[in-house]
Amino acid sequence: RYEIANNSYAKGICLTLANDVIGTGPRLQMLTSDANANRLIEREFVRWARIVGLAETLRTIRLVRASDGEAFAVLTSNEKLATPVNLDLRLIEAEQVTTPDLFLDTDNLVDGIIFDRFGNPTEYHILKQHPGDLNIAKSYFDYDRVPASSVIHFYRCDRPGQARGIPD
Repeated sequence: RYEIANNSYAKGICLTLANDVIGTGPRLQMLTSDANANRLIEREFVRWARIVGLAETLRTIRLVRASDGEAFAVLTSNEKLATPVNLDLRLIEAEQVTTPDLFLDTDNLVDGIIFDRFGNPTEYHILKQHPGDLNIAKSYFDYDRVPASSVIHFYRCDRPGQARGIPD
């Protein structure tokens, strides 16, 4: 992270990577037997993706994965979106995914992620404030318990049992 923040060559390489991988963003291609419905759904997807800034968000996720080793996004419902679909992505700093109160049963807990007995994440602990914020001392133990079904955790797994990412 430090190198990318302070070395224009490293930053350029990671930006190029993010731009090349994501490009203009994902496209939806419907293949039902109803051509009109296909066009309508595809058009609405493009509209929704533009409104939520999906391509920009995905480029940020890829850039962060390269520099921090992992990226987190929470699927949320945003009532302020000017689209019938209220789905939105809220990016989370990797430092915010942690469990500050280590008094919990730690057998199935790895740095902010709770796993079931099969190794599947079931819950993420996300600090309400970034640990680098000035007022964090008052609220360091305040975190949300977010179901794994609402969290996108993007990282490369290099070894069995690895739960968190390592920078590229």
